[in-house]
Amino acid sequence: MKILKITLTSLLLLMASVVCADNAKVVLLRGKAIYKPPGHKPFKLKAGLIIKKNGLIQTAKGSFLRLRFEDGSLINLGPSSSMTLNHEKKGKPKLVELLRGKIRGAINPDQKPPKGYDHKMIIKTRSASLGVRGTDFVVVYNKKNHITSNITLKGEVDLYKKSDEEIFESIREEFDQGGKRVHYGQDDQLDAIEQDLGHSSSKRIPVGHFAGAFPSYEKTIDAVAISEDQLKALNRNRNLTLGGKRRPRRVVTSDVSLGDIENPNQSLVPQPQGEEKLSRKKYNKVKKDSGVRPGGLVDLNTGIYIAPPENAPYDPKTGRYLLPKELGGLNPDTGEYVPPQGVTLDPLNGFKFSDKLPKDRNLRANLQRLKKLSGPFNKQLSEALSIFKEVTRLDLHGFANYRYLTNVIENYFGEYRRVTNVPSMMWDLQGFAGFQLFHNEDWLIYPKGYLKARYYERALPQVKEQNMYTGMLGGEVHHKHRYFGRKARLILDLQFTTRYMDWRRRNLFDFYVEDTGLMIKERFSFSRTNHFSAYYQIRAYQGYRDNDHGNIHNIGFNQEVELGDIWSLLWGGEFSYRRDKIDSQKYQIAAGHLKFKWRDIMPKSDLTFGYTYQYHNTRFVGPFGDARYYKADVLFHRRLGQFWKFNLLYAFDRQRAKGGLPGGEERSFIRQSWGGGLTMVF
Repeated sequence: MKILKITLTSLLLLMASVVCADNAKVVLLRGKAIYKPPGHKPFKLKAGLIIKKNGLIQTAKGSFLRLRFEDGSLINLGPSSSMTLNHEKKGKPKLVELLRGKIRGAINPDQKPPKGYDHKMIIKTRSASLGVRGTDFVVVYNKKNHITSNITLKGEVDLYKKSDEEIFESIREEFDQGGKRVHYGQDDQLDAIEQDLGHSSSKRIPVGHFAGAFPSYEKTIDAVAISEDQLKALNRNRNLTLGGKRRPRRVVTSDVSLGDIENPNQSLVPQPQGEEKLSRKKYNKVKKDSGVRPGGLVDLNTGIYIAPPENAPYDPKTGRYLLPKELGGLNPDTGEYVPPQGVTLDPLNGFKFSDKLPKDRNLRANLQRLKKLSGPFNKQLSEALSIFKEVTRLDLHGFANYRYLTNVIENYFGEYRRVTNVPSMMWDLQGFAGFQLFHNEDWLIYPKGYLKARYYERALPQVKEQNMYTGMLGGEVHHKHRYFGRKARLILDLQFTTRYMDWRRRNLFDFYVEDTGLMIKERFSFSRTNHFSAYYQIRAYQGYRDNDHGNIHNIGFNQEVELGDIWSLLWGGEFSYRRDKIDSQKYQIAAGHLKFKWRDIMPKSDLTFGYTYQYHNTRFVGPFGDARYYKADVLFHRRLGQFWKFNLLYAFDRQRAKGGLPGGEERSFIRQSWGGGLTMVF
């Protein structure tokens, strides 16, 4: 019996050691800080207090907090900062969500990642996820510009930039639910974040390097070696003590002077990869051709990297450029960036006039210098941030393509009929607008509509009758939930559509078809690189001055899988069943498609090519009995700035129909089309 008690006690202690949190002790506190456990009121922290549960921790202005975990790891929370601490389960990495401000972490170098994970600690912000391999790092998140920046002082850190769509969504959710909803716990997030950090677009930041996640940039920038002086100062400033808004008495700058610098704001926030390519003789080999000059300073308040300008001198010994004194210097006591005298660094506008001008006799000369220092901010980022700042709810999509077709064919709910065998040029135009009426973490209400126009330039009657205008009004209701630790959506989509055609060739567009459709769709992701959706749709249609009316049932799925760094596989299938009630005809289409997408085939350019197969079948032999349809297509996209894309497209399609009655329509055809245009996404 005694042996049984000892065994049970040992098992209970073992279970407790696995389940209990890796307790965090407040070992240093300067100023004020509060701790708020889930479902409880906040209370003030004191040195020596032990935090056993998950919770929200906030520091006041000019305050500082240090936590030590049982495994010897440290987290330092800087002034005016806020974070959630999730550490209850020892068998999983600690999860920190930095809501604003900055943290410095020092991870026990002897500690190994928990079994099944690649990182010792996970940090997430609104715009990025970071995985700490070890052992000393600084993370900055600015709530105004949504920039996340990391400086690795020892070891390595992985950084993954979230998509702009995810950042937009989180901002809108927060606004509609009256403030950010704080999440606690490690279970539903860690696996998904680990997958993100293993994604091809994730970047590893070695010792002495900086990398950041910037809105409007598609990926995390490659790691950049920063100024050695800033690295040394940050290594000394283990408490993450900051000087505040007051200008320090001593500012360290380089001995390099370039005089008046044209457009110095272009040195803020590095250009995206491929924007600028430097000579390999001058450029740091570690950086290859990303166009971001090493040797600059990171501003610990805005998260912005101040890069040496184009004509800055290069030091081949260190592989870094020298930042000229005209772009500021460094506080040697704290490691903070200090902007030039009379200038401030604004998180949204870059260099700006300061309220305090330099006190000397050359006031006019100083004003001219300040004007040059406050030029236009990095165009790509400033345009994106203006949208984030306004938290727009309006989505706009549109395209305009001009194409040449060897045949003009009517597409009647997926059925190809009335083959003209006459070539023509065609304008294909569409404008879509959607409005996020309400958007929180559980629901999205989304009214929408579009207008389409198809216009053939061939004047033959059998061609002109295919001109069409289409209008749609509808809305979607999204219920957001989670599958596989990732966000998923159940979508109800209701649409009312009207199509006008010049059926009687009198340019009156006196023929139209109306249809009402309801779609139920489930959309989710197996992983960061594997996205899936399945849907069912029912439509009821009727024609004006035409006997056609009936209903259509569609069921299908689509999947996109990323295959490495540059390839994506897109495939799916659909079965469509249409019943025309006037003659009890039944029409069926079984379809499948397979596409490959080659990302960044050139800078800012994607290439998609694929193949589609369809089998068409009728219940009663009329114009034809059954048909097989084949299509091969190629689409080239070139991104022009933030919202526009240039398109080039080509398609070859063929249909073989058989079983038609004598004298019936000829449904077999071979058609080619090619053209180009513009696409706008806002």
